[in-house]
Amino acid sequence: ARNGLVLLGWMLLRAAMQAATVVWLARQLGAQPYGQFVAVVAVSSFFTPFVGLGLSHMLLRNAARDPAHAGNYLARALRWWLRTLLPCVAASVVVALWLLPERIALLALVVVAAAELSATSLTELCARHLQAQQRTHAFGAVNAGLPGARLVALGLLWSGTRDAGVTAVLWTYAASGLIYAALLWLPLRAAAKAPDAVLPEPMTARSGLPFSLAVFATKLQGEFNKPMLAQAGFGLAGTYNVAQRVVEMASLPVLALQEALWPRLYAQANPARQLRRTGAALLVLALVVGGTLWLVAPLLPVVFGADFADAVAVLRMLAWLPTLQVLRGLLNFHTIHHGRMQQIGWAYAIGGAVSVVRVAVLAPAYGLRGAVWAGYAAEAAMVMFLLHGTLRTRQYPAL
Repeated sequence: ARNGLVLLGWMLLRAAMQAATVVWLARQLGAQPYGQFVAVVAVSSFFTPFVGLGLSHMLLRNAARDPAHAGNYLARALRWWLRTLLPCVAASVVVALWLLPERIALLALVVVAAAELSATSLTELCARHLQAQQRTHAFGAVNAGLPGARLVALGLLWSGTRDAGVTAVLWTYAASGLIYAALLWLPLRAAAKAPDAVLPEPMTARSGLPFSLAVFATKLQGEFNKPMLAQAGFGLAGTYNVAQRVVEMASLPVLALQEALWPRLYAQANPARQLRRTGAALLVLALVVGGTLWLVAPLLPVVFGADFADAVAVLRMLAWLPTLQVLRGLLNFHTIHHGRMQQIGWAYAIGGAVSVVRVAVLAPAYGLRGAVWAGYAAEAAMVMFLLHGTLRTRQYPAL
């Protein structure tokens, strides 16, 4: 319980710094330049799950099971991190040149992609290494450190010049990410041991790919709408991003409760009763969050500036998405509990594909409303797929 409260405190601090960054950037830049910024960062982040091939998740499991060889598992994860970083940076730059409607300087794209991919993936790797050692404070601090470094860097930028444009913001954002990645790399490299040692827990290059694919599908759902909306105008991408980030921040208590629930359920041989009871409570809480978001939506132009007046309608449309996400999480648990791991992969693959296709079709035609519809369509597709598997399990329990 103590560790859970400590971690929740770090999560709230991280969320507060992310919220401050979004509000600051939106107010300082305005809808159009802010939309350009988020579109560039979104495209640059698409391939983050493939930097390191998802081995950070395997590092958490293996180092927790076999702490004597934690340094060896870390060394193996770092080796694949190095091997995959440059190909993912190159792929990100190519996709950015293809998707973004206005050409950004090639050097800026390369640096932003390198900073986003290296800082985010190395933060994940370092955090999982610490989590495996049950160093809760360090785990939370590393995760909170990246948005903190970015917020400090942007604050220094605006303290020196009040009229910084989107190019200066991109360079500052990238520089802070690269510096943070370098600070993480030094202790990780020192803790790493021989990567080719014979280890009791399996950890091949392929073992983390299912995690990479699941995170990649989720990222497509959340970020592919930005470059597609930017085709019609960077202001649309900025407006949608503001509403989306507000939903994410408001959903944090629901997410924290879910993360606290899963270990309790996994510890039970038959968790069906508690799953129904606590699941129903989570769904009610998600509905309350949605109703609150709908009511406070008119405050967005006050907080973010008059340029974001259209975000009010977007937030009200997105307000009920957390309820579907909670339902998906509950079905995820049921699927994992019954050992149907392949269905998890298929569900996320279907959700990612539906999101990309729907956004590509609806966003150019219907703008912000089309992007919202695409988000609901992806969640509904995953819920229906997982629900179908759950009903089949009840019909054919021997399977």
